[in-house]
Amino acid sequence: MFRSLKLIFCLSLLINPIILLSQQREFVNGRLIDEQTQNPIPFASIRMKNKSIGLISNFDGGFKIPLDYKKVGDTLVVSSIGYKSKEVVLSSLLKNQINIIFLVEDVEVLKEVVVTSSKKRKRLNANEIVRLAISKIDENFPTSPFSYVGYYRDYQLKDGNYLNLNEAVLAIFDSGFNTEDLKSTKIRIYKYQENQNFTRDSISSQTYDYTNHRKIIPNATISGRIANEYTRLRLHDAIRNYNIYTYSFVDRLDLDLVKNHKLRLKADTFFDKIPLYKIKISKVLGNVEIIGEIYINKTNFSIHKLEYAVYEKKPSKYLKEPFSNTGVLTLEKGKLGKLLYNIKVEYQSYNDKMYLNYISFSNAFDILLPPKFAPISAEIDNEKRRFVLILNNLPLEKDALNIKNYNLSYQENKLNIDKIEINKNRLFLYPKNAKMVFNKKLIQYFKDRNNKGVAIEIKNVRDIYGNVVNESEAVNYNQFREFFVQQLSMKTKMPMDTLYMIKTIPFDENQPIAPIVNLSDYWMNTPLKH
Repeated sequence: MFRSLKLIFCLSLLINPIILLSQQREFVNGRLIDEQTQNPIPFASIRMKNKSIGLISNFDGGFKIPLDYKKVGDTLVVSSIGYKSKEVVLSSLLKNQINIIFLVEDVEVLKEVVVTSSKKRKRLNANEIVRLAISKIDENFPTSPFSYVGYYRDYQLKDGNYLNLNEAVLAIFDSGFNTEDLKSTKIRIYKYQENQNFTRDSISSQTYDYTNHRKIIPNATISGRIANEYTRLRLHDAIRNYNIYTYSFVDRLDLDLVKNHKLRLKADTFFDKIPLYKIKISKVLGNVEIIGEIYINKTNFSIHKLEYAVYEKKPSKYLKEPFSNTGVLTLEKGKLGKLLYNIKVEYQSYNDKMYLNYISFSNAFDILLPPKFAPISAEIDNEKRRFVLILNNLPLEKDALNIKNYNLSYQENKLNIDKIEINKNRLFLYPKNAKMVFNKKLIQYFKDRNNKGVAIEIKNVRDIYGNVVNESEAVNYNQFREFFVQQLSMKTKMPMDTLYMIKTIPFDENQPIAPIVNLSDYWMNTPLKH
């Protein structure tokens, strides 16, 4: 028998009746807005007063509350770092509309914390605060085993719309911060589904391809050895994995964060009346700019939150349209370029130890679409001693007649072009040494030895619509992986069976599903459709 504390921090309340009760539930919708800036407030905690149930707002500040929450209480407590907590009566929220809730920035003046020795008092600078916080991770975070259950999802986001939304309820068995996470932590899948209520896009869901550049993160890569998106998400928690390499520039949190970045103290802030240092993280390296923030408890130096984003100052060579930063870090947004990746991780205190609240890892990626203007096939016209290149569109005559725009070879022998003729979408290339090339005995000799044929390279030719031949256009997406804790258990026994997630394969490839009696205690908190 063991005691457990339920801490429910999720992202919008589930509308999927598979996991909840069979009857149809009613909901009210809301959105959290900064009263002064009118910007949405993402990742804010929304909990029932004096209860252990609640949720977390979406990236657009949206949330969804089931009306049957009235059975456990009628007052919501909304809190977010940097804002004053606010109580909202659930019955005051109206159905069939989005209820706007404004939060006010918390600007109370805090007294400076000093470190006192026997003879001198010293005010801490940003570097010293972060070093001290990192040195106290073993003290402020759990080193004994614990477990938690939560809601996981991964998806792509394009123009504010969710694509390929995959959802799961997961149980995580962590042996403590003094163990290596990837080796020691075990995960059970209680429920997994591919949400068919949102668009399924086979193009954007393909694996990353850096060989043919069909799907890439410009100027960045994700390790190919980890095929499971949740495992990939978890490895990007630099606080849990503070003493191993996590991701570029942060590298090892304990050794490299302070060394690799410029840190600057900002105005102090609060979370649920807990005073926090707010420290800006920045770095510029070549074409890359980094900006983030770390929030540290002013009393015990525990790390509450780390937010870290990397931007490309100049656009990818494939990208034609400007990139939208929808749903990503908005710090000094107007001065930043295209997002490469963004990581947010937040912890909350229980019994003087810090436990995960949520983690979000997103990255931009480009899907390289097939060229709008491209060759279809190449043929040999022996009778007229020429090669024929067939295009899918009508070429622009000026470009198509320029001999410099072609490289011609036959049986791997380079040929010089004498002239070019055009007939609609067909180009006729006449080689200078046609008599030798189209010699019947020579052609038969090549055919008997191998099956290599015509190779025609074409470049810098436009079609009548202005498309350049073989030029691919990239479509930009955001990839998200997110996990939100619902139930935390201080004392737990790890099941002795083998029904644990295989960390190196995707969710949809024969992963074991573990049985659980009380599955209805947890929610797949499907986001609101836009």
